[in-house]
Amino acid sequence: MNKILIVSALYQEIEAVEHYIEGKSDWKKISANWYVNDKSKKEVFVKVLGVGKVNAAIGTTDAINQVNPDLIVNVGVAGGLDDKLSVGSLVIGTDYVQVDLKTILPENMPVINDTPDYIIEKLSEIAKKKALDYKTGRIATGDFVLYEGRKRRQIKREYNPLAFDMETAAVAQVATAKGIDFVGIRSFSDMANKKTITKLSSNIQKGKNQELRKKVFSEPVELILDYIDIA
Repeated sequence: MNKILIVSALYQEIEAVEHYIEGKSDWKKISANWYVNDKSKKEVFVKVLGVGKVNAAIGTTDAINQVNPDLIVNVGVAGGLDDKLSVGSLVIGTDYVQVDLKTILPENMPVINDTPDYIIEKLSEIAKKKALDYKTGRIATGDFVLYEGRKRRQIKREYNPLAFDMETAAVAQVATAKGIDFVGIRSFSDMANKKTITKLSSNIQKGKNQELRKKVFSEPVELILDYIDIA
């Protein structure tokens, strides 16, 4: 039976798993974070890791020891770095980089495998059928909230990523070390700048744009669950 581990930093980024699976007759809930499809012989485990690279690495390692998955998927929100995309857009990760890890010796840099092409191709096929606004590309990770203009430009210039978050590359590094396939799927809650982050914070406090908020949190989950159903 194939085992898929879906992880996120926050509960809000993963709660759509249960709601989406409830509408699929072949799936059943075994426990609070464990779902089984006897027909396709697949199991899905979900885990909330907490925010930041250390929490991501510890939580992922613990989950691997518990579940021994065949695939790890990190879902959640991110700051957008592609100016042709917008809030609500989606990125399917192809490769991952930590932007705040600097070392003198190149051999001390972490080894992080790219996502296998066949996973990217199938996810892209599903995203097109669902008419999602998406791109495939690099996801950058660092232990800070990115909003300052100079830092944003520097990261874009040096690493050329589509998105920035605080966990994905750390989860990908652990998956690589354990020899497990990995993909990150992130939706844009903001565009990694002061204007959109301020607007996001204000909207959350005032309860505005709930439909957009629901879309941002649910689309990465729905995409990977559709992939699991047909993979």
